[in-house]
Amino acid sequence: MNAEVLFDATPLDRDHAARGIGAAVLGMAEGLAALPADRRPAFLVAGDGVNAPLVPERHSVRWPDFRVRRIPDPWPLATVERHVRRLGPRLFHATQPELLPAGVPCVVTLYDLIPAAYPRLFLSGAGRTAEAAAYRRWMGRLPQARLVLCISQETADDAVALAGVDPARVRIVPLAAPPAVHPAGEVPTDPYILMSGGLEPHKNPWPVISALAMLPEPLRLVMTGPWGGRRVRLVRDFAHRTGVLDRIDLLGHVPAAHLAALRQGAVAVVVPSLKEGFGLPVLEAMEAGVPVIASGTPALREVGGGAARYEDPFNTAGWADAIAEAWQEPGVGRAAGTGGPARARHFSWDRTTALVVQAYDEALAR
Repeated sequence: MNAEVLFDATPLDRDHAARGIGAAVLGMAEGLAALPADRRPAFLVAGDGVNAPLVPERHSVRWPDFRVRRIPDPWPLATVERHVRRLGPRLFHATQPELLPAGVPCVVTLYDLIPAAYPRLFLSGAGRTAEAAAYRRWMGRLPQARLVLCISQETADDAVALAGVDPARVRIVPLAAPPAVHPAGEVPTDPYILMSGGLEPHKNPWPVISALAMLPEPLRLVMTGPWGGRRVRLVRDFAHRTGVLDRIDLLGHVPAAHLAALRQGAVAVVVPSLKEGFGLPVLEAMEAGVPVIASGTPALREVGGGAARYEDPFNTAGWADAIAEAWQEPGVGRAAGTGGPARARHFSWDRTTALVVQAYDEALAR
C-alpha cells in the first residue's frame, strides 16, 4: 500500500489542530504511521509538518495562512488539488472539507453534515454566499468517493439523506479518545460543571447557562474551547441577562493537560449540542470516570451508551435536575467511575486504524 495511498495530514499544522478534526486526524495518523512499511500510506503534510507523525513517505505542500471571515480558503482549490493530482496516488484519503480533490480516487472521512442539516444557521444570511457555495461543492463531490467513512451511524444516515451518497459506499469508522495526558493546572475551588468545545450554533450552551440560574451557589460553569470573539460576546450577553455571568469562567482554548485537570475535577461534563457527528467530550469524560450529561441526540447516545445521562436539548428544567443530581448524589459519581471507563474501552485507535486499512483495501480493489 506504501505509495498507493496518500493520507491528508495537513490539518495537523493548520487551524484544525485545536479542534475535533485535529484530534481525529492525529489519532488516525498515529495509528497508520505505526503500520509496517508495506501497509502504511504516504502522508501529505502542510509545510514542515511538525505536528504530523514522522514517516519516510511524506509529501509537503505549502499552505499559507488565509484568515478572512466567511471567505473560504482559496488555496486548496487553486493549488493543493493540483499538487495531489501531480503526485498521482491510486487513492487519496480526504480528512477535511477543504480538500476533496476532483479527478482523484478518494476515500473520505466524514465527521458530520451539520451545516446541511441546519442550513439557515450555517449557510444562509449576509456574507455567507461564498462559504455556502464552497460547502455545497464539497457535498456534491461526496457521492463520487469510492468509500465514505462515517464516524457514527447518525453521520452515515445524513450522508445518504442529505448528500445523496450511495449506502453501499458508506462504512462506519468510529473515532477514539486522544491519548490521556497527566492533569496539570489550576481548577476552581468551588464545585463546577465543564463544557468544552466550540461555540458554533449547534453547540447550544443556552439550556446549561439557564439551568445554572436555577441552581444555588457556589456551583459554577467552566467553558473551554477555540472560540471567536463574536460567539463569546453572545454567551456573555446571554449569561448577563440570565444573571449568572459572574458564575461562568470563559477560559477559551487551554492546553490538553489543563483541560484534563478541569475534566477530572468537574461535578459533571455537559454536552448540550443539538446535533453532533460523534462526541469526543462524552468519550473523554467517560474515560476519566466523570459523570456525563448529554443531549439525547443519536450520535451522543452512540458514544455514551448507558454510561451517560441524556436530556432534551431544549428542556432547561431537565438539565437543572440532572446537574443537581450529579452535584448532590455521591452515587452518580461512583457509577460514572465504573461505567464510564468500561464504556470508553469500546473505542480505540487500533480498531479505527484496522477499519481504515480495511477501507483502503476495499477501495483499491474497486
